[in-house]
Amino acid sequence: MVLTARNADYPAFDYSFEKEVPQEVPVYRSRIWEPYRIYRRFTGKDMSEATDIATLTLDEQARKSWRERIPQWVRSAFFVPDARIVWLPFAVRMGMRIIRKEKVCAIFSTAPPYTTLLIGLFLHRLSHLPWVVDFRDSWIGWLSAPQWRPVISRKIEWRMEEAVLKHAAKILTVTRGIRDDLLSRHPDKKGKCWMLLPNGYDAQDFEGIVPKDVDDRHLVLTYSGSLYGPRNPESLVQALEILLEEAPEVAQTFSVRLVGRVGGPILERIRQSPASGLFRHIPYVPHHESLAYLLASDVALLIIDDAPVNRGILTGKIFEYIGAGLPILALAGEGEAAELIRKYRLGWVVHPRDVAGITNILRELAEQKEALKRNRRGWADSKVQQRFERRQQAKMLADLLNKVAICADIKT
Repeated sequence: MVLTARNADYPAFDYSFEKEVPQEVPVYRSRIWEPYRIYRRFTGKDMSEATDIATLTLDEQARKSWRERIPQWVRSAFFVPDARIVWLPFAVRMGMRIIRKEKVCAIFSTAPPYTTLLIGLFLHRLSHLPWVVDFRDSWIGWLSAPQWRPVISRKIEWRMEEAVLKHAAKILTVTRGIRDDLLSRHPDKKGKCWMLLPNGYDAQDFEGIVPKDVDDRHLVLTYSGSLYGPRNPESLVQALEILLEEAPEVAQTFSVRLVGRVGGPILERIRQSPASGLFRHIPYVPHHESLAYLLASDVALLIIDDAPVNRGILTGKIFEYIGAGLPILALAGEGEAAELIRKYRLGWVVHPRDVAGITNILRELAEQKEALKRNRRGWADSKVQQRFERRQQAKMLADLLNKVAICADIKT
């Protein structure tokens, strides 16, 4: 059974995913009050425009304006752990109704948003059902959470995080870095039942997808996802500018596609660059369409900014690239993503600020253009692809939930 919110506010919507939910799965939608609508009115944004929850796409000038600073301060001070906290009473009430109505054996909460963990905690304490928590990101101070809070708000958030770790029967994380970050604040929870369950890709997503806008003339590099703030292609832009000046025939080999939401300052930087003609921005499209662009590519582009917190990130994008069978050009610092790419020989890793290194790799790719095009979608080893296919992770999760439910039944 799925418990979610009705008419919630999200950064982007892809209704095609609804078709992937089996008809026999009951989906319950509880009421939610959305403060983001007030935020849009206050800041003068279009009421129909989807709001990025963390407002990460704002440039520095926008961040300094009082219209942005006031709501950001309110969010950091009062919406703990996040602005979804006002959903909690409605979700808990409906959750208990579901538990009484259906034969529920276990509760599973995934975050962010972190309010979902508090909902799971309340349902666990009220029903005494075993509870499994899943961290797609870490919590306090992570990218998806406010970096600053008043002292009292931070203490409240720390207590919330501690309570979740204390009462969960099992704690899942998608990377070791997330687990280590949580344990750095709660070392006494080392004895808890932790489990690594990484992201993956769904092989069925690629079935029937026809590559879109195949370009046989250029070596196509595609980034699929959002770009904002420090996560940007600045060094790649600089590398292409250098090539345009030193070896224009090499630079003209490339076509860089950015598929998804890209912050205004990044787009403006690209427009003003001499290399602007080598870039193409394709605004947010449904998932199946983004895959069509990906499958028409020769190299998958991964960008992870080199903040310490990002060393434990293994974005789901990596696994989708593996599923597509494309070589990966990763502009990333040392961390789990770099380790994975090197371990399975999935492509190239260069520091995101190493312009000279990126320039050299682009020269290397240009030399391998014909070979890369002939081997399109044949880069990743089939055993590696099978290792990260989501059915494997789904089976691990199903086995875990069955085990937790059986153990709880034996205890009672």
